[in-house]
Amino acid sequence: MKIQIANRHETAHPQVKAFIETELESLATRYEIIGADVILDHEGHSIPHVIAEINLKIKGGMLIAKEKSEKVEKSIDLAVRSLEKQLQKHKETHFASQELRRTSAKLKGIEVVDSSDDTEDTEVL
Repeated sequence: MKIQIANRHETAHPQVKAFIETELESLATRYEIIGADVILDHEGHSIPHVIAEINLKIKGGMLIAKEKSEKVEKSIDLAVRSLEKQLQKHKETHFASQELRRTSAKLKGIEVVDSSDDTEDTEVL
């Protein structure tokens, strides 16, 4: 997975970069993620806030999470949690639609080829 990190108005500490990579790699172990763009933005002078925006590239689309808090790690963690919910929802709807296509094809007597796996599952009625 390719991760690009951009930090506006400051330079990112190596610890922050390592934290981002660790969090995104943990998602990549459970979901099929192609890449991620992370943008950290600092705003405010009296009470500084950090905005973490993560654009996650997945097969079939892109998911976006943007969170704001007082600390960098908290913003990143909130954005990753939001993405995890989005990924779970995407996975449920994606696999549900595949199952619906298979069931519909079986009723019609059409051969079904599943392109999401490396092996081909064919069924002929």
